[in-house]
Amino acid sequence: MTEKDLGFLLALIRFPKFGPIRLAKMRGFFDSMEAAFLAGREDLLAAELEPKIVEEFLSIRTKLSPEAELEKLKQSGAVAIPFTDPEYPPLLKKIYDPPAVLFVRGQLPSSELLSLAVVGSRKITDYGTRIIESIVEPIATSNVVIVSGLAYGVDKLAHEAALKVGGKTIAVLGSGVDNDNIFPTDNRELAHRIIESGNAVVSEFPIGSSPLKQNFPIRNRVIAGLAHGTLIVEAAKTSGSLITARAALEAGREVFAVPGQINSESSEGTNQLLKSGAHVVTEANDILSVLGLTARADVDLNTKTPQAISPIIKVTKTPPIPGSQAEAEILKLLGTEPIHADDLARNTGKKISEISHLLTLMEMKGSARHVGGLYYTIG
Repeated sequence: MTEKDLGFLLALIRFPKFGPIRLAKMRGFFDSMEAAFLAGREDLLAAELEPKIVEEFLSIRTKLSPEAELEKLKQSGAVAIPFTDPEYPPLLKKIYDPPAVLFVRGQLPSSELLSLAVVGSRKITDYGTRIIESIVEPIATSNVVIVSGLAYGVDKLAHEAALKVGGKTIAVLGSGVDNDNIFPTDNRELAHRIIESGNAVVSEFPIGSSPLKQNFPIRNRVIAGLAHGTLIVEAAKTSGSLITARAALEAGREVFAVPGQINSESSEGTNQLLKSGAHVVTEANDILSVLGLTARADVDLNTKTPQAISPIIKVTKTPPIPGSQAEAEILKLLGTEPIHADDLARNTGKKISEISHLLTLMEMKGSARHVGGLYYTIG
């Protein structure tokens, strides 16, 4: 995408009702973002945008400036990576509604590395703090990128755990990535350390966007979308971390949870996830083995500097065992290539409601994986 066309895209996303889905429609219909921005009413309607949205956009279009957006981007020190750019994270592209643009300060890690989202309570307990030290640090030392949201509590400690051992980390914001809007303000120093250490602070929200309350549930799907799995360390039953866990499941990613005391409010959410089929985590290898890795044997958690990198060992997974004849029929049809739930229903002669129920159970057990759009692969 040319710089000029990028300016038009940035102007389009400044209109708040042009979210990922509508922008994807425009990207598929128009030859360029300039054409989309300058389009008339009939062409915008032909791109399957709702009449009311089209009228609202046309009424404020003259207030949007592609040139001003490019200047804001330059002043922020960030880069904007559109969905069509080869540098756009491949994992994030696979979620239902990937951001049309990802604003990045710092350096995104290699897409060849595995990644783990780590989220949880902002009011982390001593128990949760020890969990971060004993589980997240060795995972970060095993060349797994730690993704989190720069919030207080679990998020902050997860980023710091990765930095402590010289690992990779990505902070996903619910605001613009410019200095004035990094939130919470107490964690701006941490954000700068993340950037200066060769890691990344990212957001889908335009430069200058305030940290509005409604932004944070939206950004949680990006945290999950950037990772192969999501670990919930501590979470109350109404925690926003559970939104991230749900987003991970919807994207067909692994969900892990650390068990907590049954009478602790900070563990109600995590314990409920475990009842629903999340992977139980009591040590780093509980996560690494599911991701196909083992912890490095040379990790010394008593030092702040990681030892020399050793080879990462791949683990061969055992074939899933069906829990019923119906599950066995589905397993015969599942492979590494995605297959739609409707095709599974047609090939097994079962109702789609029964297939959906079976697939949900199989997801919880890890024998099936939802990759989005009701397409499934073997777990």
